Amino acid sequence: MNNRRLRIVGIGGTLREGSTSLGALRWALTAAKEAGADTELLDLQELNLPMYEPGRALQEYEPEAEQFVEALRGADAVLLSTAAYHGTLAGVTKNALDFAQFMARDEEPYLQDKVVGLIATAGGDLAGANAVAAMVHAVHALRGTVAPLTVAIPQAWKQANGDGDISDKGYGERLDKLGRLVIEMTARLRPEVEPEAQSLRASA
Repeated sequence: MNNRRLRIVGIGGTLREGSTSLGALRWALTAAKEAGADTELLDLQELNLPMYEPGRALQEYEPEAEQFVEALRGADAVLLSTAAYHGTLAGVTKNALDFAQFMARDEEPYLQDKVVGLIATAGGDLAGANAVAAMVHAVHALRGTVAPLTVAIPQAWKQANGDGDISDKGYGERLDKLGRLVIEMTARLRPEVEPEAQSLRASA
C-alpha cells in the first residue's frame, strides 16, 4: 500500500541569466510532474549557496543551505542539470553536491536509493558528455543510482531561446523521456511511493 506521492527535486542552473542548463531542467521536471510526481525546482542562482566548508555546521550557514539539504534529504529522486565548463561540470553544481555531506549520517546516507537523472548543456560538441561523465562519478560516490538515459546538449545556444528554454524538438523529446524514466525507476525501487499517473510505460 503506497503512503504518499513520489517527490522529485530538480537541481540546476548557473550564475548567469538565461541559463540553458536551467531551461533543460525545467523541461525534464515538467515531464516528471506530468507523469504524476510532486516536483521542486532548486535554482542554484536563486539559492546562491556559499562555498561548502568542511567542518562548518549547517546551522552556521545562511538558511538557503539548510533549505537545500532538507529538500535533497526529502527527495525520492533527483534531476541534476549542469552547464559544462572547461570539460567538466560547473563549479556551482559541484559545490551544491558537496552540501550532501550533511546527509552522511542519515539512515539512508547521501543519495542512497535515490534515482538521479543527469543533464548537461555545453557550448561545444563534446564538453556536455564530459560533464555528464563527471556527474556520474559524483553521484556514484554519493551512493545514488544514475538513470541509464542521460541528456547532453551540445551547442546549447543553438538549441535554446534567449531565456534558456530548450527550443529543439529532438532534445525536448529526450528530456521528456528522462523525466518519465526517473519517475518510473523510482516507483519500482521505492514501493512506498508512486506517481499519480499510471501510464508511464505506455507514454515512454
